Amino acid sequence: MIIFYDGNCPLCNHEMQLLKRHDKNDQINLEDLNAADFVTRYPEINVQHALSILHAKTESGDMIYGLDVTVQAWAKTDKYTLFNYPLLNLLRWPVIRFFADKAYVFFARHRTRISSLLSPKLCVQKDQCQPPSKADQNCPVNKE
Repeated sequence: MIIFYDGNCPLCNHEMQLLKRHDKNDQINLEDLNAADFVTRYPEINVQHALSILHAKTESGDMIYGLDVTVQAWAKTDKYTLFNYPLLNLLRWPVIRFFADKAYVFFARHRTRISSLLSPKLCVQKDQCQPPSKADQNCPVNKE
């Protein structure tokens, strides 16, 4: 599975790095939508749309979006235990899915602002979330 994510979003970046740490079988590839050569390597991905909702390409080549990406990605990790299985799949039940997807779209639209509120000390530097230095003017959190 290839996940296309916003590496400039501190929470998104942190979540992807956490996901990858638990990907013991190396089934998940991460692609930052902000990489300089992204459009060249993935011309079929509309970057603006992918920045508005999480995108992933499955092993079969199908595209999945939003919380479907989250559920399927975590299912590939060692953290997808019997305890987590019902909780994650609960998000995909028809009635809950509707509300969960609406909440996800809201989060995705406001992710940078939410990131700065929930984790103001995180900053994206070299594909990792780290505490920003006061001199770091490129930190997206510091600009908010």
